[in-house]
Amino acid sequence: MKRIICVLILLNAINAFAYRISNVGKNFIKHKEQCSLVSYWDSNGYSIGWGHHGPDVKRNMRISKAYANMLFNKDIKIIEVAANRLIKDLPYKYHFSQNFFDGLCSFIYNCGESGVKQSKFYKRLRMCRVRNGIMNKQDLHYAIAHVKTSRISAPGHKSRRSDDHKLMIK
Repeated sequence: MKRIICVLILLNAINAFAYRISNVGKNFIKHKEQCSLVSYWDSNGYSIGWGHHGPDVKRNMRISKAYANMLFNKDIKIIEVAANRLIKDLPYKYHFSQNFFDGLCSFIYNCGESGVKQSKFYKRLRMCRVRNGIMNKQDLHYAIAHVKTSRISAPGHKSRRSDDHKLMIK
């Protein structure tokens, strides 16, 4: 019995920060990003597929839907690592909901890890009070409310942040 309890405690410790984005979260991001099989210019350079950026994206580039999905899945793995890192860097331990994590991934996908880290949302999230593994709900809701006004630099960002907020608060 002792061994089983030790194994469960160890598994919980290992999985404490091993969040994974759900299919709901992936579809949410895809819906927000839309798929473009031809590269286009946005505020951070050329983008293609489901909002993929990088030195591999060139002007007038064309890709297939299958390749766009492959790039998206690769980007999602990077986003999951970034989201888990942000959660791990909080000054407390707390188990967030799947919807919260999906919304956080969407926010990072759109703004980048450093953009989220510098946002008022993340600063407020770091200040949330947790006692015995229970988060102060008012603190959490106040932090999440700041998603609605964080990192808005383009016309579509306001509705995107509002939708990220709605997903996180569920």
